[in-house]
Amino acid sequence: MQRLALTVLALAAACSDGNGQGSGFSTSITTAPPETTSSSSGGDASMSSTSSSSGMGEDSTAASTTSSSTSSAIPDVGVMPDGGDGPPPGCKGKVDFLFVISGAQTMWPKQERLKASFPGFIATLESEFADFDYHILSANTAGFWGYPSCAGCDDVCAELPEFPCGTPPEPCDLVRGAGMTYPIGKDASNQRCELASGLRYITAGQPDLVDAFTCIASMGTNGSDNVAEVTVMAVADEINHAPGACNEGFLRDDALLVVVAIQDTYDSYSAGTPEDWRDALLEAKGGDADAVVLLVISTDIDDPDALCGYDPGTEHELRTWTELMQPNALFGSICAEGYSDYFATVAKMIKSQCDVFVPQ
Repeated sequence: MQRLALTVLALAAACSDGNGQGSGFSTSITTAPPETTSSSSGGDASMSSTSSSSGMGEDSTAASTTSSSTSSAIPDVGVMPDGGDGPPPGCKGKVDFLFVISGAQTMWPKQERLKASFPGFIATLESEFADFDYHILSANTAGFWGYPSCAGCDDVCAELPEFPCGTPPEPCDLVRGAGMTYPIGKDASNQRCELASGLRYITAGQPDLVDAFTCIASMGTNGSDNVAEVTVMAVADEINHAPGACNEGFLRDDALLVVVAIQDTYDSYSAGTPEDWRDALLEAKGGDADAVVLLVISTDIDDPDALCGYDPGTEHELRTWTELMQPNALFGSICAEGYSDYFATVAKMIKSQCDVFVPQ
């Protein structure tokens, strides 16, 4: 992949009215580059079947494809396990939540639904995991700062905020897979998120948790995506455990890892294969499949009963990734009215896994 060319194309698209998917651009950098002084409610949800194909995910306007029923409902994983007077002994009450959210230009309506689901996610977190020691990181899918086409902050991209005029980036703001603390671009937070931890991720005890999470997870539509590839970067050893690493301390050996990947396309441009992405998650947890829970929210148009409208094609890589991680994985339709039900179902899965995950 010619990284420079793809980067220029993706950023140039930020000033256009096009709806094309921004191409991904990979990098092996996982620690901060040198300092620079340059400027800078959820509704009902349904789970799709596990068939696989391919194509671009779009919201369907047909009534027959926007009903609340699909080929199979969200699975019943039983009654929420009782943790007793404290966290379950298996995962020792430690959970690391990794969110990887596409910033593709087509994501705007889905991100609005996602933002509406944030309070439901936080309510679930605070009610079901109040005694847990959790980390929450939203990975940087962009890895750039500002827009070359808006260089000098001339008024050539009127629809974008004047960003980042006079605001220099922190080194890790330029690293894909690093915790996002300053989402940039159209529809993004466009501000430095205030995290009590002083780190690039939220820790238990964060004041104004809904506001903090909304800030780091409002990725905007800057043209960046490739969520599977960025997930691999975010769990890599060197970005989590090397001295001075951007995500230092986020990924803990004795914590359950919960990955939430959200993209409205098949993610056919991410480096590697679904098998590679599965292996990266297992490697991050010492090969223990019981230590990982995966939630993928994506287009379901490869499903005859899809909410997004049926359009059979080739392989749906994100669905295949989900299938490879089962039974500790859930696939949800990005065309559902809201995503809170998916988070609630995953909460049950987390509690169940805490009963069987024994840190080595």
